[in-house]
Amino acid sequence: MKAKYILISLALLISASVSAQDRDFRVTGGDGYRYEGEWPQGNGILYSYEQGLVLGTFRKGKPHGKCVCYKPNGEVYWGHFKKGKATGKGRIYRDNGIVVTGDYKNGRYHGTDTLYRSNGTMHIGKYRRGKLVTTVADSRNHGVQLRGQKPRYPRVDFRYKQEVFLNELENTWEERNLMLVRKAGLIAPRFQGGDIEDFALWVNSQVAYPVADRSGRESRTVIVEFIVLKDGTVSDAHAIFGSDPVLNEAAVKAVEKSPKWTPGEQNGEKKNVRLTVPVVFAL
Repeated sequence: MKAKYILISLALLISASVSAQDRDFRVTGGDGYRYEGEWPQGNGILYSYEQGLVLGTFRKGKPHGKCVCYKPNGEVYWGHFKKGKATGKGRIYRDNGIVVTGDYKNGRYHGTDTLYRSNGTMHIGKYRRGKLVTTVADSRNHGVQLRGQKPRYPRVDFRYKQEVFLNELENTWEERNLMLVRKAGLIAPRFQGGDIEDFALWVNSQVAYPVADRSGRESRTVIVEFIVLKDGTVSDAHAIFGSDPVLNEAAVKAVEKSPKWTPGEQNGEKKNVRLTVPVVFAL
């Protein structure tokens, strides 16, 4: 989330239908939220530990119209809201590079939506209340040709106060997830006595650089997802983020070379645990 800061002008967002003289500026809040903006409707900003940071048009403190929402889980939603929920046309950007664009209703996929995967493939489906009803097309299927420009993520600039809130939101989300893990009694897998950061250092020291790519001038990151099995071996390694198939393959091969881990446990029983690790290519 920290890298996704968007330059946005509230003045460019949809204006409220009431005249300026009928609005006043109001600051209101409660347990875990604070709204600053025009009232009863107009441009505003919502700081909410449950909903996230929302900038756009509001009606009585709830998103209503065109908005951008930075969710606590790191997703970013651009699009229309109605009575506080994503409804209408919109786009979701996820940290793993996936973009979903199309129709929403009451905060769920509802209608025809297109999923752009991080590996360049696409899926078009019809959804109802958040569930896939029909697959219209999928470019991973043999014989299906799909073309589409993956929507670019708009670059960002926030005011200092908003940056601070986003950092707090991210920390709160991480603490919440850690609390849930502890509550579930899950002990994370250990790599040579260390954690996932130690494994990331090991993987990046083992990766074999493709010869054809050594002449590049930029750094590229590939995110690899994998499972640490009950016996400590690594399985099902695959790239979930990365635009270059050659680098993706090199990163996966490096992860697959991993020595055995101390497996994860839950309430004294060994468990399969899914993890992700970044592999950085300094080209």
